[in-house]
Amino acid sequence: MSRQFADPTPDPTPFVELIVKNERALTRYIRSLLPRIDDAEEVWQATAIELWEKFDQYDPTRDFLPWAQRFAYFEVLKFRRDAARDRMVFSDEALQAIADTHSASQSKLEARSRALQGCLKKLTAADLQLLRSRYESETTIGSIAEKLQTTAKALYRRLDRIRERLAQCVHHHAALVEE
Repeated sequence: MSRQFADPTPDPTPFVELIVKNERALTRYIRSLLPRIDDAEEVWQATAIELWEKFDQYDPTRDFLPWAQRFAYFEVLKFRRDAARDRMVFSDEALQAIADTHSASQSKLEARSRALQGCLKKLTAADLQLLRSRYESETTIGSIAEKLQTTAKALYRRLDRIRERLAQCVHHHAALVEE
């Protein structure tokens, strides 16, 4: 009589689909709780591992993001405990207030994020490239200015104008969504 064993490795497809779909929102949540990008990335990785390990406990009839945010919150607390010797650490109460505020404004943040994506598409190719050079790489303003044969001061002014146009565009589109 032969025994049939269940496959010990579960199909990762449902997990991968949910994590990919919610990665940006979850990353924003973690970033709202941790000021340093490197710290947030470290917590994101720990959260993803924890979510995978506990995925068998996830109830697919419920929304994934709040469930995942709870894990992220506890990973942030764990990270903070490990980094407690650092002077720049929020109290647990302040961290809870930030987490509550983030949860309450989630839909507004998502609407503003969608508006920003639309507004970015309206920028000229040169302005979009400048933003990417400044915010998506480690390149300094001085290096960008040298490459574009301009001054750092001129680039700062140009970036300020681009950011102002984006802010106005996002505000306009967000106001339309709220109506």
